[in-house]
Amino acid sequence: MTVTEVVETKLDEEHYVDEDGTEPVEGTEGEETETKSGHTVPKGVAVEELKSYRGHKKLRDECPPAVQELLTAKGAFDVYDKFVSTMASEKSTRGPLGKWRDKQFISVLDLFQDEFIDKGVKVSLCKRSSGKGTYRWLEFIDVEALEEPYVPQYDVSNLSGQILETCYSKLQFPNGVAVEELKSWKGRKKLKEKIPIYLEKLLKKNDLMAEYDQLIDHVIESGVSANMKNWETEKLQAILEEYKPMFAAKGVDVFVSHKQEYVSHGQYGGHTEFFRWIEYVDRAEQPSYTPQRNADEKDEACTIM
Repeated sequence: MTVTEVVETKLDEEHYVDEDGTEPVEGTEGEETETKSGHTVPKGVAVEELKSYRGHKKLRDECPPAVQELLTAKGAFDVYDKFVSTMASEKSTRGPLGKWRDKQFISVLDLFQDEFIDKGVKVSLCKRSSGKGTYRWLEFIDVEALEEPYVPQYDVSNLSGQILETCYSKLQFPNGVAVEELKSWKGRKKLKEKIPIYLEKLLKKNDLMAEYDQLIDHVIESGVSANMKNWETEKLQAILEEYKPMFAAKGVDVFVSHKQEYVSHGQYGGHTEFFRWIEYVDRAEQPSYTPQRNADEKDEACTIM
């Protein structure tokens, strides 16, 4: 099964990686391929990494073997050649220092998308940012070669607009994933006050409002410690395990996720901030999605008030 993840973007200034001329890890068509960002794509998907510094020249002059093999087999290499030539000549797709401009990049890609689709190929611009830097790549998807349903998790054009901000980062989520944060301050009260709009739409679409109300009541009642001041991960996990079959029966998977960050106080030490949220995944829209920060992998408490 293909593992896809939530997009994490650093709030500080964007910096670049992979400008040393090294090549991405590539598989041949028919094998899984791992990008430099650590994201793995399945059989039927070929990847072309995008350099940030003078990336337009490499895009125009070099084509990864796996991409060339896929496009040649689909009779789409001439479309690709026109696409990369246009992208390289269109200066609006890049800033003064050569940084790709995502919106302008997508506007050029859209000019050729129908031609690619006519050949049985879907092309997506993907982007992932973290403390290690910013990665961009193109995914060329042979829709007939996929063994399982696949949606590019990092597709820039498929972000929903949902943002969960932490101390140093902001997490962005794709369409088909709805998020509800478990707040530290008055967290139980806020769960009952208002449903996030994206979540409400997902629940109504899948006729899950009744199940959701039961789940939230259970989380509020039993998802905290004895003194009512901590979200307890193990209790939250146990609650979700009980409700997962109800949601899955209607095409939605549910996960508890978390992130922790150390906040320095300089010479006075520091403290750790904890962030918790529940992700609701509509499998009709996100068949291959897996949360990057699934709380099943760690056991930590989150203080609430």
